[in-house]
Amino acid sequence: MSENLISTNEMRLRMVDLEYKGLKEEDFKSKLKQLYIEEYGKEIGANIEIFHTSESENPDIKDTGYDGTAVHFYSEKGGINELYVISQGTQDMKDWEYNLKAMFAGLEYSQARATNLFTKEVIHHIETKDELSVIGLSHSLAHNNNTTALLLHDTFDKIYSVNGAQTNYYQLYYADKDFAEKLNKRFSIPVSDENAIYNLDPAQLEAFAKNYYADKADNIHQVISLDDPLYAVSGTRGFFTLGEVEYIDTNPDYPGLRSIMDDIPDHVIQDFQALAIQYTTASQEGGLDAALYDILGVDMDLIRGVDGAGDMLKLYISKQGELDTLIRNLNEKVPELLSHIQTITSNADIIFGRFQEAGYITEKQKKVLVTEIAKIEHELLGIKTAIERNVVIRDSGNFSAQLGGDTGSILKVIMHIYSIHKSLETLNQEDFLDILNRIGESHGILELLESITGGKKSYIGPDMIFTATSGKKEIKVNMSAALQMYQQGARVLQEKEAEIAQFSKAIEMEIMDAYKDERRKVIHKINDMEGSPRLYHHLLAKHGLYPTFTKKVTGIRVHEVLYPLEQADLNQEIHILRESVEKARLQIEGYRKAIESLFEEDERISKQFDLMRGV
Repeated sequence: MSENLISTNEMRLRMVDLEYKGLKEEDFKSKLKQLYIEEYGKEIGANIEIFHTSESENPDIKDTGYDGTAVHFYSEKGGINELYVISQGTQDMKDWEYNLKAMFAGLEYSQARATNLFTKEVIHHIETKDELSVIGLSHSLAHNNNTTALLLHDTFDKIYSVNGAQTNYYQLYYADKDFAEKLNKRFSIPVSDENAIYNLDPAQLEAFAKNYYADKADNIHQVISLDDPLYAVSGTRGFFTLGEVEYIDTNPDYPGLRSIMDDIPDHVIQDFQALAIQYTTASQEGGLDAALYDILGVDMDLIRGVDGAGDMLKLYISKQGELDTLIRNLNEKVPELLSHIQTITSNADIIFGRFQEAGYITEKQKKVLVTEIAKIEHELLGIKTAIERNVVIRDSGNFSAQLGGDTGSILKVIMHIYSIHKSLETLNQEDFLDILNRIGESHGILELLESITGGKKSYIGPDMIFTATSGKKEIKVNMSAALQMYQQGARVLQEKEAEIAQFSKAIEMEIMDAYKDERRKVIHKINDMEGSPRLYHHLLAKHGLYPTFTKKVTGIRVHEVLYPLEQADLNQEIHILRESVEKARLQIEGYRKAIESLFEEDERISKQFDLMRGV
């Protein structure tokens, strides 16, 4: 059975984007139904069941950082039995660490294994006897996970991805024993030297990998933005592209990063990426201070305010343990960071020159980038030298010299850190952040979705837009917002009607019924007194006492006048409430008719509004 329920790129893209929103299960289902109505003009016609990795107890899934949602569509009558596993792309530092190990070094594949385990877990839970189609949907890192799972375990029947991180033959070499065995034989790699693969010609490795997995490539389908930064690095060694790929230019104002990256050596790109990922992730979580702590192990709260030998001496006496930790962190982290920075500074003209030629940065911005990164290199060298000299002084055994050396060295280190912080503030200015945002948007789903247009249909963000023509004017209607407003409006009015009906019923029960009950009690009491007058002798006690007072009650007659309930008729008020509902309904329906009139030739629009009432 071939899957046909989700059959367009637009619907797949919107499903993947929806998964990122972290909605509650019922909200996810409701929104999914709306998307289906928008895209296909009909109901899904199947039961929907949702599974999420957070529900799994398997540590081989939970501890890897893999995150995903499985959506099962089933209808026995409609012959529908399809499972869509939506794997999430890069979200946090754990994912970026996995990126570096898995995609650039090829040493990690735990998330790909977790993808397969989660999918099998869901299939086991479904326990279906009918033929089940299993489809993988993915974005970014998740394409690498889904594709690797397919190549290793045949996890999916088909894979559809957007702006995916491509498959890596180094990663597959360590993950797929059969592939490694065939590759070792083909290139005469000794089993005892696994690292020998890194010395082979990347072009020959790519050709071998593509040929080896060619039979599964037909099941892989990708949509990639030419401006996607991951596409830009997919030409570096290790990566190879499998399957059918549709390339889309989502940002025609720029040539894309691929041509820039192709001119830069692989090791430079890897150092640049490693530093950029670490800095970006840390700074997003806690600003520059968090970035400095993550990269250098520097606690800015500890050293902030030190501005001379006096301040330094006070800090040294009161916070010696924290300062010792600071120096140890720097001693450990500075060499690696300095190596990354020196790789960038020695290739700065190539890197930033190509960014300038492509129009991403101006000549002035290029100069600032080169200057500030060179300053950071200078300050890191200063920290390294200060720490090395401090070690020599400490080894001398002279306490006085050690005290002076410690305070002097640490003061120099702090001044260098201040300078690095200042350079990072310069690089953190809004115009540079705008550049990063612009590049980042091309990796996202929505820019690509917006680039897919057909006829009168287009997209703005995640919303579907229909365009009508009135004379020479174009009228754009946000159908996603219109349908949602209609659905929510109709739902609110239904709830209001139910509240009015309940209120009306409450009036009947609480007021009218209470009056009738009290009237019944009074009549019952009257009948009781008239029927048994002797029971009420005690009422004469106030007129005298027994035995001198011998009068008796021999009969009681009550001349009752029970007035009807007044000022309790709320029919007018109920009528006004119902009128307000009807008025609101006319407004909503009028809004609907106005939209339908713009697209009179498209009967699907009217049907969409009708279907939304049931979502």
